[in-house]
Amino acid sequence: MRRWIACTFLGLLLVTGAGAAETPQDLRGKEALQRYNAGVGALTRGDLEYALYQFRQAIRLNPDLADAHHNLGVTLLGVRQPAQAVEEFSRALELQPDKIEARIGLGLAYRAAGDPARAIAELSQVLAKKPDDAQLQLALADLYRQVKQPQIAVTHLKEAARLAPDDAAIQFQLGLAYAEAGETDAAVAAFREATRLRPEDADAYYNLGVVMGDKIRELVDEKVAAYRKAAELRPAQADAHYHLGVAYIQKAQISRIEEKRALLKLALEQFRLFQQSAPQDPKAPAAAHNIEVLEPQVK
Repeated sequence: MRRWIACTFLGLLLVTGAGAAETPQDLRGKEALQRYNAGVGALTRGDLEYALYQFRQAIRLNPDLADAHHNLGVTLLGVRQPAQAVEEFSRALELQPDKIEARIGLGLAYRAAGDPARAIAELSQVLAKKPDDAQLQLALADLYRQVKQPQIAVTHLKEAARLAPDDAAIQFQLGLAYAEAGETDAAVAAFREATRLRPEDADAYYNLGVVMGDKIRELVDEKVAAYRKAAELRPAQADAHYHLGVAYIQKAQISRIEEKRALLKLALEQFRLFQQSAPQDPKAPAAAHNIEVLEPQVK
């Protein structure tokens, strides 16, 4: 299954004003602000290397400029240097502990650095203040899937879907989380909704097929178990042997190649038991035909 990554928030993290960290009105302070503003402009137009240079110059001139540390962290995420981004977001939070954007950035930096547990810890703090942020719910769901807790991921994705009911990507990820949690019916429903919202999404259709195949396997396994128990409890019941043989064939059709021969051999045994128990049954010709077809395949 394809695994989608939640929104990175990079556009949302950009801080464009420096008013939160005032500097002395001397030449050094003025130059720091000029460098900072040049970095913001570069970051806005996507010139990340120039933005890195300008933000670093601003910090050299004024190490306490929290917004510069923050936007340097954003830029470092953009150039895929998450470990350094962690340092910059952490410094921004030291200077301004209530800076929500920096807390989000720190969480995303930990995620990019391959530390989902710390990412969850940081983003969960933000969620307490921004419970109606669908993208934040989506990011946390992705992280919980990474740490193999799909049920918690489902909780966040359901909330994200409530907040953004027309977002096909959320329904897609909800389908993946449900599938990982073993909730096949719910996964089918989510992927169906994803295809309804975005009819051109080939991946949604593919994963819908995958989970429907899983559902079919579950049903066939249940069918085999039921007929096998019936045959054990009442060995003389010919119909149980016949239908168990059919169920084994169905299971063989959706099983791996190395399992098929053993399943077909079990089917053959059941048809022979049926033939012995009810040679005059109307299904006897079909059983005889199945035996004829199966015998060469299990030799």
